Amino acid sequence: MSIFFDLFPEDRRHLIGTLSGNSIINEMSSDELHDMIIECLTGRNPRIHTESWAQAKVFHGVFTGIQKMFCEGKKNNPQFILDAPKVASKYLYNHRTSAKKKPSSDRLTKIDITLCQWLCNLTGKGWDNILQANPENLEDWANSVLTSIQGVPYGCIEQNIVNMVIYNASLAKKGGLKSAMGNLFEPLLLYSGLSACGLKYEPIDSFNTMDGPCFTLNINEGRQADAQIKTGLTYPPKINIDIGFIGKGNPEIIADKTQRFSTISSAGQKPLDHTIIIVSAIPIEAQLVVRQARLLGAEVITMSGNNWVNELCQHLHQIGLSGLSKIPEEIYEAREMLKIHLESSKDIIQSVPKNLNIPTHWI
Repeated sequence: MSIFFDLFPEDRRHLIGTLSGNSIINEMSSDELHDMIIECLTGRNPRIHTESWAQAKVFHGVFTGIQKMFCEGKKNNPQFILDAPKVASKYLYNHRTSAKKKPSSDRLTKIDITLCQWLCNLTGKGWDNILQANPENLEDWANSVLTSIQGVPYGCIEQNIVNMVIYNASLAKKGGLKSAMGNLFEPLLLYSGLSACGLKYEPIDSFNTMDGPCFTLNINEGRQADAQIKTGLTYPPKINIDIGFIGKGNPEIIADKTQRFSTISSAGQKPLDHTIIIVSAIPIEAQLVVRQARLLGAEVITMSGNNWVNELCQHLHQIGLSGLSKIPEEIYEAREMLKIHLESSKDIIQSVPKNLNIPTHWI
């Protein structure tokens, strides 16, 4: 264990690690998750929830933990902050050069490695790409980090070291949040949205034997679909669905999802007929791709600011699926209906095939 991890507040150490669907859910109550799902099904951007949640539950827990770590260290060692990058690099060096298959006091846990990397102005990718995964480069790197900080013409050196570590932690947490959010909310919203429409969920193992109408998640039939509906109709027998969170900086996601389905076509059928692409928003940069997708037969539905679960249900009604729910068009009425009829958070988590666990504080 490094001195830094030892001095980091114990009640916040778990926040250093990689954010995941489970780590997000663990910081919520059952009612909070249920309300979040309902609001996101009816137009609220999940990022509003996750960014606010992360500020309250994760980011400042990590940032204040770093500050407390430095304060505690400086009580017994006035040089603690000034020496931190070099000391952290030594911990990383000893870890990387110790025998991996033998127990050793030099071996660090994953979150201890992450903390030491922040202190050295490194990330996992930086270790691979900048230092070429060579521990012999760590000492020179730490010295160059200190030299660059000493050359800053404003602020004191100690505070700039603290700022560097918090900055690295912020980058890691924000990047991890974005990835975890997509991995968590895409299946949660698909499962909840299709269930709200009145469709029964079937695990992939039993899905192929069902007649429909029903749906499953994460199917691969020559190409991947985030969800697939068996309609119970002669035509179309199936509907493929993709979902994605996009923004101004990544409009290519719509093109990727369009391409995923565009190789499948039949005589007299557009290549994207009976395909639904659900996206968080459609930035200006993606307008052309959306028009192309619709010309090829896809139904493109936007989530943000839109009662999209109602739009999805209406589209399925138009195709001819039977036994569907009637979701109100007015957002607040739809939310009241979903509060009553949507499964509990526990049931949703148990059904979604994402290895999610029910938090112990819900039980």
